Amino acid sequence: MRALLMCVALLLLSGCAYRAQEAPAGSWQAQQSTLEQLRDWQLSARLGIITPDERGSLSLFWRQERDDYRMNLTNVVGKRALDLSRRRGTIQLIDSEGQRHSADNARDLVYRLTGWDLPVEQLAHWIKGLPGEADQVEYDADGRPKTVRAHGWRLDYLGYTRIDGLWLPSRMDLSHNTTTLRLAISQWELNP
Repeated sequence: MRALLMCVALLLLSGCAYRAQEAPAGSWQAQQSTLEQLRDWQLSARLGIITPDERGSLSLFWRQERDDYRMNLTNVVGKRALDLSRRRGTIQLIDSEGQRHSADNARDLVYRLTGWDLPVEQLAHWIKGLPGEADQVEYDADGRPKTVRAHGWRLDYLGYTRIDGLWLPSRMDLSHNTTTLRLAISQWELNP
């Protein structure tokens, strides 16, 4: 039953129509330094995870405060899948059973406990549409990142939306080896 619910939710997520907004020429380059300085934000999204062993859809809440963050994932019925946080350099994950786990690397911790390969450290930048300096980037007709290749990942930005004068991603697909992540952001809040 759980697998069926997850498949239905994933199909609904992938079937949602989205129309990308067009940006004025040069607008993304003009906002790049503003995005780099944006260190406090939060978002709500749907996250589809596809691995060889699992397909699922989760609700994602992410709050970033400078270098610290809290990422909460819940399933379709609102039960916690995981709660991952970084506070003053300490990474902690609370699993679906309420057990606390700590590690030095968030990606390794999530993979060890769930089997999901989530590039947590890079996502804090990628999710804002900011590729790293060493990333390979292709741009869309409006000059915004369209495809990014880095650290073995491929990101496809499928849509942007304008929030408080900034163009921010609203939909993106990430793939690495046998893991695919589909992210549909429903709400951004800047400097909450």
